[in-house]
Amino acid sequence: MKSYRILLLDDDDFILAALRRELMNQPYVGHEGLEIEAFDSSAAALARAREPEGYFDVVIADNRMPEMSGIDFLKAFRKIQPDAARIVLSGHADMKDMVRAINEAHIDFFIAKPWHEYDLKNVLWQAFRDCDLRYENRRLAREYLDRFGLHHQMKRKDKYQLMIVDDDSHVLHALERELDESYSQGAFGLYQLEAHAFEHVDEAFRAARERPFDVIICDYAMPGMNGIEFLRQFKEAQPDAVRILISGKADVNVLVEAVNRAGVSCFVDKPWRDYELRAAIDRALTHRELELDNRILADLLRLRTRH
Repeated sequence: MKSYRILLLDDDDFILAALRRELMNQPYVGHEGLEIEAFDSSAAALARAREPEGYFDVVIADNRMPEMSGIDFLKAFRKIQPDAARIVLSGHADMKDMVRAINEAHIDFFIAKPWHEYDLKNVLWQAFRDCDLRYENRRLAREYLDRFGLHHQMKRKDKYQLMIVDDDSHVLHALERELDESYSQGAFGLYQLEAHAFEHVDEAFRAARERPFDVIICDYAMPGMNGIEFLRQFKEAQPDAVRILISGKADVNVLVEAVNRAGVSCFVDKPWRDYELRAAIDRALTHRELELDNRILADLLRLRTRH
């Protein structure tokens, strides 16, 4: 059983105790699957991260800390352990903080205080899933090198095809203006989005029969067919496309259905913040590229083994 290691940083001992309790009670890993180390000092946490046995899969840091902010801590932590998933925990983050968290600390997730059990569970599930993908990618690359003496270079696209579906023309064109021909600095380098906007689901399905799409952003509340059903059907036609649901009317039941039925990678609230939307797209694309690369590596290993 995979054991995940988590570092918690908060100057409030009550918060640390509550987080530890909450994490150990989560059903997706169980007590044997988690190792948690908690710190109330940034300096002590960074010192631990520098120790040979002090590696972590996930680090969760409060943003308001006396020694240094959580963002500055995660920025420093990233230099020591770049592969750890970085999560900011805060009840006071503003736009400036979020921009710094994304651009400088390259955070993976943000959890607001007071947190909801579902939010914490969902974020940790995604973080562990990403960890597993990275480990599998490295394992396959090492095996490829050991067996055939060849280095594998991950290939990525410079431009991704984006489909936007929303029956509200104002929202649709606002998203299109924001994202079409825009550039983002993702985990694998600079990339561009080419947006295609559709107000009706039948038009979107026709377009899907004519070309592949990399990312789908779909509204939930639409006439005739809701966003979950649309994404479920789209998944059957183009299973490798990243699926993002956007809505101002979703509840926990909707989100559970979106994950279970449509395989949604990310959810974005309306009204959205541009940095949250771009971060969601980048996370989803990073996850997809790792999945596709793992598939390529596994195929290469099988083909070369046969010969």
